Amino acid sequence: MKKKQNTSKYKKLKKSGVRALEYDYHLPVFLQKAVDYLVTDQRGIYLDGTLGGGGHSSEILKRLDGGKLYAFDKDPDAIEHCKNKFADELNLGGEEARLILKNESYIGACSIEEIGGKIKGLLLDLGVSSRQIDSDTRGFSYRLNTSLDMRFGSYGQSAEALIQAASEAELTKVFQVYGEEPFAKTIARQIILMRRARHFKSTFDLREAIENAVPQKFLIKSLSRVFQAIRIAVNDELGALEQTLHEIIKIMAPGARIVVISYHSLEDRIVKTFFKENSTYIKEHITENRLTNIVPKLKIITKSPIIPNDEEMQCNPRSRSAKMRVAEIIY
Repeated sequence: MKKKQNTSKYKKLKKSGVRALEYDYHLPVFLQKAVDYLVTDQRGIYLDGTLGGGGHSSEILKRLDGGKLYAFDKDPDAIEHCKNKFADELNLGGEEARLILKNESYIGACSIEEIGGKIKGLLLDLGVSSRQIDSDTRGFSYRLNTSLDMRFGSYGQSAEALIQAASEAELTKVFQVYGEEPFAKTIARQIILMRRARHFKSTFDLREAIENAVPQKFLIKSLSRVFQAIRIAVNDELGALEQTLHEIIKIMAPGARIVVISYHSLEDRIVKTFFKENSTYIKEHITENRLTNIVPKLKIITKSPIIPNDEEMQCNPRSRSAKMRVAEIIY
């Protein structure tokens, strides 16, 4: 029997400028707005640090004429998907190629020598793609009984390894810092108790520990926060974000834009603080008798974060926690 499409949802997607092709893999948040802010020079070099299903990259390429896009993703599935999606672009090769795919973290953008000083824009759409959340092998969702992996790529420590090796104090810190979980200590203690009897291998093993530690009325929020906290720790998401912002600013061209879409208060705080610290004119003591003026490196374009409107949240419920901040390189 042929599966019916949700026609009302597709009509909403069409109205909001999102094509069904993007929706099949991952529905990009702020698709038009993000690229409107990002692309200011059609001949410029741009970076999409979180390729995913290629929704934002596709829109960036539409705006380029003589420009180039480097797109990064640690997930090999995302790279394979976009090799097919952008086959015509990738088959051009040589100097005519406008798209270069990189199967690595967006931190790698900071060390590509040929684009240093020429970058006109960086886009980071943080978080997890719909495909990853809904995967029955990746372990991002507490709703699916799958292996405890949670890695964006295929290397590094898995969630299973972290949970098996971490002490009660280390687990508590992960849940408190990355999940802001009020029952962090209780959940960590329950994991240790259950770990003595069996090896944590699946998402439902972890879910059971949380269910045993948290009152029912708080369970769903705790499940979300703990799974999110472990994912952030496994992929060092906050460290990668902070490092990239500090390094990439050194090799971007004057007038270049940094556009960041975050879904977590800790991510947004890092972006907000970085933008503020680098857009403020300060005086700093060098010696007792000499002062040096520190000129701002950034101009903040969005004084307050942009949040989804009702229409976007209706089309894409996962956008409800999104915040977009934009800054421009001064020199």
